[in-house]
Amino acid sequence: MRILALILAMAALAACQQQTAEQAKLTPVTVEQAETMVAATQKSFTSGDTNAIMAQYTDVAVIFDQGYLAPIVDRQLQTRLTQGFAASQPRDFTIANRAIQILDPDTFVVSGVLNYTIQLGQARQPVRARFTHVYQRQADGIFKIAHEHISAPPAGSPL
Repeated sequence: MRILALILAMAALAACQQQTAEQAKLTPVTVEQAETMVAATQKSFTSGDTNAIMAQYTDVAVIFDQGYLAPIVDRQLQTRLTQGFAASQPRDFTIANRAIQILDPDTFVVSGVLNYTIQLGQARQPVRARFTHVYQRQADGIFKIAHEHISAPPAGSPL
């Protein structure tokens, strides 16, 4: 009888934990939470750690990079490009004109203008680009970038 009671108690506990996890998934993301996630992404970009940067993206992310016409869906190519980016020692990240759009409880979009510097030879070079990141909640509850679009500013745009 004790074994049966223990099994029932464990089943009830498991159901409660599952319900709590499911409720967490249904909790809509807030703008404040999105801002925190964007800050973590930004911090990873200046870490110099390719793995930390790639951890911000889903395994099936679609990336539009300034240097490629077609979308990049190959994870190995994405990783190689990220290694090159990390090697340039990006620093001084700021985001101008940032806009956060909550699309649904599991998806938000961040757009804006990136400003940062990279190391080129002996000097640091400023970089400016427009970007859009689409974050999507994963099965484990963590938000990751599912789509990225980076483009150069229009010719003649003021710095």
